[in-house]
Amino acid sequence: MSDKADHQFVENVDAEKSLSPGIHSVDSDAEYLAAQNIEPIIRKMDLRILPVMSILYLMSFLDRTNIGNAKIAGMVKDLHLTDQQYNLCLTCFFFTYAAVEVPSNLMLKKFGAKVWLPFIMVLWGAACIGLGFTTDFATTLVARLALGLAEGGLFPGVTYFLSCWYPRSRMAFRIAFFFSAATVAGAFGGLLAYGIDHMNGIGGLRGWRWIFVIEGLLTVVVAFAAYFFIPHSPQRSLWLSEEDKRVLQYKMDHDGGHPVPFDDSFQWKYVRRGVLDWKLWINFVIYVTMLASLYSVALSLPSIIKGLGYTTTDSAQLHSVPPYIVAAVCVITSAWLADKYMRTPVICGMLIVAIIGWAIMISVKNLHARYAGVFLAAAGSYSAFPPMVALLTSNIGGKTKRATVIGIQVGIGGMAGTISSNIFRAKDAPKYKFGLTIDIILCVVALSFTIINFVAVTFANRQKQRDIDSGKAATYTRQELAEMGDASPYFKFQL
Repeated sequence: MSDKADHQFVENVDAEKSLSPGIHSVDSDAEYLAAQNIEPIIRKMDLRILPVMSILYLMSFLDRTNIGNAKIAGMVKDLHLTDQQYNLCLTCFFFTYAAVEVPSNLMLKKFGAKVWLPFIMVLWGAACIGLGFTTDFATTLVARLALGLAEGGLFPGVTYFLSCWYPRSRMAFRIAFFFSAATVAGAFGGLLAYGIDHMNGIGGLRGWRWIFVIEGLLTVVVAFAAYFFIPHSPQRSLWLSEEDKRVLQYKMDHDGGHPVPFDDSFQWKYVRRGVLDWKLWINFVIYVTMLASLYSVALSLPSIIKGLGYTTTDSAQLHSVPPYIVAAVCVITSAWLADKYMRTPVICGMLIVAIIGWAIMISVKNLHARYAGVFLAAAGSYSAFPPMVALLTSNIGGKTKRATVIGIQVGIGGMAGTISSNIFRAKDAPKYKFGLTIDIILCVVALSFTIINFVAVTFANRQKQRDIDSGKAATYTRQELAEMGDASPYFKFQL
């Protein structure tokens, strides 16, 4: 990873020297900062930032998906929910989740991650606790809507937060690290649900109610602790020296070899460029189809495993743990490979693994072979996701445009969960052939558009190089290059 990254961080010196003299001069201070090794700074940030963000996302994913564990522990029966009502309770979460993501990112920019993220954690922890005291379909629906409203700001908020700290060539591994908490949540959630369900009857509450109450209380406790561990910004961090701050600021301003810092002011033209960017909409299709497959694992894995033949509740809960453990390892490994080499081949490879997994579950009769398919589907679906998110965010220049693109992709794209929550229908149990077939189709579409994106970005990079070779790029002023963002010929898209 370091060889590729170091090249990217020093190539801006050559880029600046190739520009027209006088306008794009290189001073000695810039040469000094460009030559500095950023690795020690990255390690400091990793130790301070990634564990905190991972724990936050762990609690988020645990609280949004524990309804799957509660379902097989008796929730549907006790609340007299029909199949349609239960699916609606799953689906409604994503409506408020998607609606709040862009406004939440604006609030994060206003109040800072240190305040905003713990605040929304307390809110969704309270909503999760409320799910433990629902009495019917209506109260469950309201609690799930509230949960989505509170949780919606976390993933886009953390993604944007990381993009303000890390150079773009380092983003996939960092997104994967905190996103791997989702796979840990799946494993931990299954174990936790297995243990908590045995509290059945304590305090007059059924075991499935205790799942919501205890996990919600845990989230509130973590939220208060998080306030003291989330850093403000690089320039306000006490654990970075003044020299570290100067080097990091320079690397971020000239990320990927761009000779001048981008204009990061808020202007509506940058918002408009984000909305109209072709890269956003190609990646949007990839995001939706890939996330729908991922949520099929997250929301329905206990039921899927029960349908495979592990028929008791305890067996289904426990057998949902190992696939998540394997997926967590694959998520980190694939992201490391994506940052070190190329992201597109890793994404395509993991999507193919997921397709094979879903296909085994739908076509093979042997119980153990079908369970092996679960491992492949989980590992492939989860591992393809972080490099895909990093691929788009790394190819958007300028903070305003990037915030817009992230908000649209994660916000509207988050509605993919409405697909997953409705394709594993009770009437299709125990084989769930309909849902499994849809997941195969979704992965094939994601794979196809990933290839389309690769071809389009490759052609765009060739055009940028032609502008440099012809001398056209050298005619731009520093101000023009700053305002061009990722349209600048010196901003090469990552593959």
